[in-house]
Amino acid sequence: MVGEFPLEVRIENTNLCNAMCTICPREQLTRPRGTMDYEFFCSIVDQLAQGGTKELHLQGYGEPFLDRDILRKISYAKKKGIPFTFMVTNASLLTEEVCKEIMESGLDKLKISFYGLNKTDYESIHRGLSFEEVRENVERLLMIKKSLGRRSPIISVKYIGSIGGFFKFFLQWGFKTRVSYARLHNYGYGRRFNRPRTDRKDRTCPIVTSSIMQVLWDGTVVPCCYDFDGKVVLGDLKKDSVRDVWNCENYQRFRGIHRRREYEKIPTCFSCDKLR
Repeated sequence: MVGEFPLEVRIENTNLCNAMCTICPREQLTRPRGTMDYEFFCSIVDQLAQGGTKELHLQGYGEPFLDRDILRKISYAKKKGIPFTFMVTNASLLTEEVCKEIMESGLDKLKISFYGLNKTDYESIHRGLSFEEVRENVERLLMIKKSLGRRSPIISVKYIGSIGGFFKFFLQWGFKTRVSYARLHNYGYGRRFNRPRTDRKDRTCPIVTSSIMQVLWDGTVVPCCYDFDGKVVLGDLKKDSVRDVWNCENYQRFRGIHRRREYEKIPTCFSCDKLR
């Protein structure tokens, strides 16, 4: 149920990335690239803390650790009282120093995208990254967490692909840390792994029907992370407050279209395979 203030906010701290993964349509990205300013981020978090936001996700269409202030941002959010903070990373930049800083930041959960069972599989998907280096980084992070006796952050290694491949993946990582699985998705309008169910009139969006706000690095508010190129703009946090954007006429109109299931009025939603 959507209330007067978002309970979960997902902030894209940066849309810069050091990889060209085949499952991500990064080659189609046309919007400006950059990183959210620390002071701007803090001004948003201040509003979230006051408004009662329960979860803050700090990542988007990029590698979050390319932002030099990312752990400083996490620490600020925790100090302001945000109950749960979450990030997704490709783990390529997890040096020993960064791993220790993660443990001190207060981060609640870290999900690591690690799609591949071996060097050939991994590097054919995560183009530009090294299988051995990233695997060592993940193992280093787990070792440092254990050596410090920390319960948080929860660390999960995520696999996307066939369920058969996941069973093998689980044998590699399941005895070391948590593992998770997801099927390939189209990233909205970016890929064609799945056929959208455009023939169905009863489809619903799990994000739009939930109390979730998606913010891009420049403050633009879009429906969700699958609108990776920012085609559907609902507001701008550099011009208006979180509360005002969440309750603005533009957002209300967008929700109304979803409520009435008139998805053909929003092509990016109509063709999305997450609409089920």
